[in-house]
Amino acid sequence: MISSKNVEKIYDILDIEDIISDFVTLKKRGSNLIGLCPFHDEKTPSFSVSPSKGIFKCFGCGKGGNAIHFLMEHENFTYPEALKYVAARYNIHIEEEIQSEEQQEEEKERQSLYIVSEFAKRFFSEQMFDTGEGQSVGLDYFKNRGYNKEIIEKFDLGYAPRSGSGLKRAALRAGHEAERLKKLGLLNSRESDFFRGRVMFTIHNLSGKAVGFAGRILGVDKKSPKYINSPESDIYNKSRILYGIYQARKAMRRDEKCYLVEGYTDVISMHQAGIENTVAVSGTSLTPGQIALIKRFASHVTLIFDGDTAGIKAANRSVDLLLEQEVNAHIVLLEEGEDPDSAVKSLGKEDFLTYVDEKAMDFLDFKIQSTPGAQSDDPFQRTKAVREIVGSLGLIRDQMNRSYYIRKTADIFKLDESIVVSEVNKVIKDKVWKEKGRQQRQARRENRKAQEADTSSPSKPGIDEATSPRDSVVQKDYHQELALVELLLRYGNELMEDHSPVHEFVFSNLEDVYEELSDPLVLKVLNHMRESIAEMGKIDMKGLVAHPSKEVGQLVVNLLTDEYTYSENWEERWNIVLQNQPPPEENFAKEAEEVVISLKLRKVRSVIQRQAAEIKAVQQEKPNEVNDMLEIYLELKELEKALASQLRTIVYG
Repeated sequence: MISSKNVEKIYDILDIEDIISDFVTLKKRGSNLIGLCPFHDEKTPSFSVSPSKGIFKCFGCGKGGNAIHFLMEHENFTYPEALKYVAARYNIHIEEEIQSEEQQEEEKERQSLYIVSEFAKRFFSEQMFDTGEGQSVGLDYFKNRGYNKEIIEKFDLGYAPRSGSGLKRAALRAGHEAERLKKLGLLNSRESDFFRGRVMFTIHNLSGKAVGFAGRILGVDKKSPKYINSPESDIYNKSRILYGIYQARKAMRRDEKCYLVEGYTDVISMHQAGIENTVAVSGTSLTPGQIALIKRFASHVTLIFDGDTAGIKAANRSVDLLLEQEVNAHIVLLEEGEDPDSAVKSLGKEDFLTYVDEKAMDFLDFKIQSTPGAQSDDPFQRTKAVREIVGSLGLIRDQMNRSYYIRKTADIFKLDESIVVSEVNKVIKDKVWKEKGRQQRQARRENRKAQEADTSSPSKPGIDEATSPRDSVVQKDYHQELALVELLLRYGNELMEDHSPVHEFVFSNLEDVYEELSDPLVLKVLNHMRESIAEMGKIDMKGLVAHPSKEVGQLVVNLLTDEYTYSENWEERWNIVLQNQPPPEENFAKEAEEVVISLKLRKVRSVIQRQAAEIKAVQQEKPNEVNDMLEIYLELKELEKALASQLRTIVYG
């Protein structure tokens, strides 16, 4: 367990902009930074980072937290793993406290797959560099392809020996379990090494950890596939990984451009030539998840595919996906027999990039060139080709882009533009109906699950620690209690006119109705605040964002972030006064009084209602107790009038 002293040091030194920029391209907007959210697919940036508050928030999917939460969510790190990642980045020496046996076992299980995968990566590398077989077979293969030692080490290339149990024996000797090797696909069903006699390509995740492997056979063997790949595992999701993304991400962000190729060797050769913003799909066709990954670093994609039938087919699939995800894409089809690996080697970096620029086609030119019948004189063939192209036009979401390509298609095929528009609208309508049907089916499935959960659970959700803010709306006075929390988060440590902190004013005035607060999540936040005030003399904002309860941290982030902010120079530039009263940061004392009095008034009225009901219930059975209860009731009514008067409201009855 990491010592509390170290944890405090890590939180003090970490820079949320620095951490998140490794994974998301951020641009300045006012005092905040924005980018495309890494947790869901989007075309317009809704992911906001506040360096001053040390938090992030996506206004699209709702995820938020501090830099540690980001790493835990994005990299699937545990809390200690995220802390260690930051510590390593800033060269902070970690002092670990003794863990219980149970904690050690849990930590070992969570990290085991990454550890075993890293071990396999080192094993394949050592086999290539340190054994005769590896040097004569594996290393020679890579050298013959023209790869230098630097690029071999950059991509963690290696060699799997012909022996059917070399990795297994080494892993077991090192204390790793065979079951974990099987989970990663490093052992086959017979519990022998899965990769044998192949050169190895390591697949990294975005933070550079080895998560999977691809093995290429050497020589010709019609019975064996040219490449075999690791299966998916808890740490490897093929549809969300791109080969080379770890090595390419900085260049992609710098150039705002990505070259997408088909093969592992294509990526490596492009990088060695100095074209480092190059990635490839990893053992699968291009997926929406992979496109979302690209969009986080680059706004433009150039596909460089082989010009053979398989390359054209792959390019067609990829182009339609890119259109649907609103990515600016161009396509380059190389001469038959060429691939990016051979082309960049023969041409060199500058001539290759010039060649790519000259050959690049937009999607429509590519579709016309690659769709059978598009250039035929047979009207039936041309009509069939137009329908295929119209299917792609219907994927374009941006109306201006779609209008441009509709007009261009009509001109090329000598058609009336209204006919193309009508056909595209049919495609769009059909797509909308299909999506609507999918959503309805999904809603029905969720409703069934909810009904099953209701019948199997004796109590309703919403009052345990898993309660989310949205669930809590049913709680009485929820929004008023939430306003109180927001006030304390934003201004709790500020000083009022009498130089006392806002939190002191709030808690002292609510002491007599504190037990009336009803929302459990709000109470968790307020109780944490009271504890930190007792211990530190102030509200511990960092501690709240990093609260062990994920729901508490999320609520705090939601309340601390605003989706819209005024531009810093708006008033100056346009001579428009945005506010006719002091801004909140200058008006918090008045706001504190209004929030506290309003909430207290609601709670007092709730108590009055209960008191009135109790009086009615006992006035016949226990008349002696009624007088005392009436006295309390009248005192409460006086308090209600006083509070209402402060809020300038009228009390009836």
